[in-house]
Amino acid sequence: MRRSCFFLFLCSVLFMGAASPDEATYTVRSGDTLSSIAAAYMPYTAAYTRKELIANIKAINKIEGPLSIGQSLSIPVAWKEPLKARTVTRPRDFPAKGLYMNPSSAGTRFIFDSAERLKNLGGNTIVFDAKDDLGAITYPSPIRRAYCPEEKYYPNIEELPKLVEFLHRMGIHVAARVVVFHDPIMSRNRPEWCINREKNWLDPANPDFQKYILTVIEELVENGVDEIQLDYIRYHADGRTDTGVEGVSRTDVIASFLEKVYAITKPRGVLLSVDMFGIVIWQRDVDVLVVGQDIAKMKHHVDIISPMLYPSHFSPGFDGVKNPADDPYRFIHNGIKRMKELVGDEVVIRPWLQSFPLRVTTGFDARYIRTQIEAARDAGGTGWLLWSPGNHYNDAYRAMQDMMKPENPPDVLEANRDHLKEETALTAPGTVAAPEPAPGPSPAEHPASGFAPAPAGEPVPAPDHPADPANTPEPLHKLSPEPAPVTSPARLDAQPPEPLETSRQQLKDIQSSGNERMPTPGLDGPPRG
Repeated sequence: MRRSCFFLFLCSVLFMGAASPDEATYTVRSGDTLSSIAAAYMPYTAAYTRKELIANIKAINKIEGPLSIGQSLSIPVAWKEPLKARTVTRPRDFPAKGLYMNPSSAGTRFIFDSAERLKNLGGNTIVFDAKDDLGAITYPSPIRRAYCPEEKYYPNIEELPKLVEFLHRMGIHVAARVVVFHDPIMSRNRPEWCINREKNWLDPANPDFQKYILTVIEELVENGVDEIQLDYIRYHADGRTDTGVEGVSRTDVIASFLEKVYAITKPRGVLLSVDMFGIVIWQRDVDVLVVGQDIAKMKHHVDIISPMLYPSHFSPGFDGVKNPADDPYRFIHNGIKRMKELVGDEVVIRPWLQSFPLRVTTGFDARYIRTQIEAARDAGGTGWLLWSPGNHYNDAYRAMQDMMKPENPPDVLEANRDHLKEETALTAPGTVAAPEPAPGPSPAEHPASGFAPAPAGEPVPAPDHPADPANTPEPLHKLSPEPAPVTSPARLDAQPPEPLETSRQQLKDIQSSGNERMPTPGLDGPPRG
């Protein structure tokens, strides 16, 4: 327990700069519990979770039994006023190099351990879920009570200002991911907002739902995030093109909504990015008119487009490649080139890259990730983001470490570049061969889960991002009101936290071990449909 107290002191010094930790004295009253006392003092301490603060109060005051009325407690406060994070403004062509953190990871100090290692290896960006794939707002917010008071769940992130401010003090660009029109929670609580009564999908044209999302974005901007990243910013791939509004297309609805979001973010220096559904890069009418993502209309209301060009999400035979997941350079490079031809220099292209082994048969390792990073750079992309649903980034860290060494790129990269040069020589100057997909079925006919093979020549219309099957069927934030405390500094090679019912000892074992955790079957497996 003394070790825990010492850790809190170190965190205070690290995150608070000139602020000096101190102690406040509290006298126990009738009805008090350690939990209620910790809750009252949380905003004034450097503790990241309530359990962490409780452990430190116990250690400082040598508490082993129940509290007594009139008992004096020393509370390790770190500052006089609650933190107020402020946006760190950056230009839109800022070369972000970052990782995705799921809600479970963001609710523990694992997110700071990851940010530290990322920073040491030349990275600079963390993307966290502010509104996740289940529709949950992942931090305490009055918005949930206003819109769905009957929905009971505990947010993983206990104090959003601390998350943002602590990352800022580490020099990290903070992007808040907001899953927009895919929202199981709200579709359950407000079924009248669903599009054509489609389960889990909300109607993008519904003004009440738009107001709800805009309110969430306003709150995030007020809490000092540096970027709003919109995911599932599209219609459900239902094969239809109607909007329920006479004379208004789906592409008009999406572009109009983006304009409203941009009106919130741009004046305050907050970047706005969108995650682009992979198949629409080919801009076929059959796809664009259904999902509503018309790049020509969207590009005027965003700063950054992040195409999700995961090689595993292209079907066998696409572009003449038997297994696209085994040819990452080609698909990242060609996809970015094609996107840049569509937007020119009007929008920054910052791709999501694959940091999970789905469908890779030739070996998923650091070289696989480095190959994608090099492909993105060679194609003219600006920075990159790595997606691992379970937040397993040891291969990514090794790739970044290798890239810091003054040595020639791996032979495979040179081979890929030579191969693309040969393709380019056979096409018009300045272009890379990327044939149009063969005519195929509409997105509504595609396998919804993305598991079954799509027709040859079609990108697999899997969910916008692969999800971690370990998070289903019950969301992590419903399992326990508080994540287990971290009472000792986590090693930089520590794995992400287990689901919240994991015991403290298990977490400590993970943190204190220099070995990687054995792979969990399905943890980074196929995406959820």
